[in-house]
Amino acid sequence: MSPLRLHLIWVLLAVAASGGCRLVSRRNPVPTELADARRLCNEGLAAADRQDLVRAESLLEAAVKSCPVDVDARRHYADVLWSRGQKMDAVGQMAKALELSPGDAGICIDAGRMYLELGLFAEADRLSAEAVRLAPGCHTAWHLRGQIAMARGQFAQAVTDFHRGLAIAPDDRRLLRDTAEAYLRLDRPRRALATLAVLGESYGPDQTPAAVLTMEALAQESLGRVDDARESYRQAIAKGDAPPEAAKRLAALDGGPVR
Repeated sequence: MSPLRLHLIWVLLAVAASGGCRLVSRRNPVPTELADARRLCNEGLAAADRQDLVRAESLLEAAVKSCPVDVDARRHYADVLWSRGQKMDAVGQMAKALELSPGDAGICIDAGRMYLELGLFAEADRLSAEAVRLAPGCHTAWHLRGQIAMARGQFAQAVTDFHRGLAIAPDDRRLLRDTAEAYLRLDRPRRALATLAVLGESYGPDQTPAAVLTMEALAQESLGRVDDARESYRQAIAKGDAPPEAAKRLAALDGGPVR
């Protein structure tokens, strides 16, 4: 018997011993529970696409119960639970997914983002470090690490992490936005504007989001370019979804002298 075939047999025996999908005969190599789980998972994802999150949750819960060792089913189930506001349950599913697949950088990143949003920085930091260790060439791993640094007020460290990510994915919009914000927090408006200029080139004419225009205006205002800042604030407000800060800052500028 070849070493590869022997290895595959041991893997199947380990799965069976774990209480997951049962072994079946050679004529039916795909465990019935796994096939059922994948079918339920696909139906659940289709329901989620239709924004029928109640049905999606029910189907994905059934998928997990059908085959508890199906990591993808648990991840999708966690996403739907999170979307429905059941955040601790979602984190619990991600924790189980990590137990099943501890070397999966993607799971580390997804779970780390959940912990970050919950304000559990220590757990988020641990998972981001693990993601960077597992996949140093993954820009989203560096992005997560930078976001955690930002949340902790460590803006210089955030910039360093964001630039590690940008070295891998220089056109990533979320990375560029967060890098610009970190520069603003560090009171480095010129670097913020330079970063926002790169970001702005990724949008079509008049497609720049209000939040980006507001950041641009803040940097311009910090540099004393008040007329430019006014125009950027006005463009942001005209989008209809500008941060409240845009209207407040514009009102303050209009009440002051024009430079």
